[in-house]
Amino acid sequence: MTTPIARLFLAALLVNAAFDAVRVAMSYRVLALGGDAVSVGIVAATFALLPMVLALQIGRYGDRRGSWGILTAGTVLSTAAVGLAAMSSTIVALAVANTALGLGQVMTMIGAQGFIMTLTERKKHVNGFAMFTLAVSVGQSIGTPIVGVLLTNGLDGDVVDTDMALIVMTVVAAASIPFVLSLPRTKPVARNGDSSRPVPLHTLVRRTGMVPAIFAGLIVVTGVDLITAYMPVVGESIGLSPMVVSALVSTRSIFSMISRAAMPWLLQHRSQTAILIVSPIITAPAVFALGISSNVVVLGLSLMVIGFLWGMNQPVTMNWVTVAAPSGDRVAALALRLTGNRAAQLAIPLGAGAIAGVAGPGSVFLIAGALTVAAAASTATSLRWHPVPEFVRASVAAKVTVVPEKQPK
Repeated sequence: MTTPIARLFLAALLVNAAFDAVRVAMSYRVLALGGDAVSVGIVAATFALLPMVLALQIGRYGDRRGSWGILTAGTVLSTAAVGLAAMSSTIVALAVANTALGLGQVMTMIGAQGFIMTLTERKKHVNGFAMFTLAVSVGQSIGTPIVGVLLTNGLDGDVVDTDMALIVMTVVAAASIPFVLSLPRTKPVARNGDSSRPVPLHTLVRRTGMVPAIFAGLIVVTGVDLITAYMPVVGESIGLSPMVVSALVSTRSIFSMISRAAMPWLLQHRSQTAILIVSPIITAPAVFALGISSNVVVLGLSLMVIGFLWGMNQPVTMNWVTVAAPSGDRVAALALRLTGNRAAQLAIPLGAGAIAGVAGPGSVFLIAGALTVAAAASTATSLRWHPVPEFVRASVAAKVTVVPEKQPK
């Protein structure tokens, strides 16, 4: 019998195999339905619509009641949304499916991250987040190439048939449900002090380090979204096949997977502060290259760098957010992080889509590169003036330590 955290990671692998792959297929489906770069941006932005409004409330629920219900509902909703996308025959219906998929995805993320904090020791949370994001990357690196093959087989002239790809991903997402249902109904983390009231939103936002931690994370998540949504558009504009585009998108996922697998070792040799500061500085030129180059080798090398460094950045920014938050509000803080992510995912694709309609699809990556530079400056400034003690030195942690399950009396 596998441990609860192993079943959590298996569920995350399966459902995330569908998320990125489905979004690549949706971009091709928009184009097949007569849409353009602006339409792709609008549909991509709908992914963030409901999460932006509801994520914090979902996180508050997790702090009060635990993560099982959130994760279960999110996984079921995600599966249904992929099935709806497979049946969609208009861009409006596809946007509705993508809206539901976005809500399902944020519920699975909040639920899974809440489980990590209850199933692992506090000092091992960063490694737990790294292993969780590794499971996400493994899923993406498997799901996206499968969809690439299915999309290539569905190529008919200039139109890509996405039906089979979306049906297969519906089955993959559904396969995660039994693993989620088997997870224990854990109790939420106890609050420090006597108060049982949650920290107000304005107080949570003003916690030292919270805003730069959220900003650093949202730039990465939004950048990943832009790669997923716009590499098909860029690829089509420079004559790349769906298979090559899917391979390029997978390259980022694969190198994120490699860096996350190496995180326990990396954290023994490099501090979390160093990872947070160095990652965006090195990544920014690679993001700019995506908007400038039409050479497949350059695009592939850039995505390797982006994938590896963004792969390290995400679990450490998750940990930065939980360090900044009170103990009883950490799921809400992670939900606040996701709210910031989704707000950016709503605004940036809409703006990028409008600019891409005028300046070409590669321009979206010039925007992403500029935002990465801003994140580098924000992170370095915050950590210089407000250093996090547990981030300054390399960690002695080498693996995730699982909190033993309590036996009933």
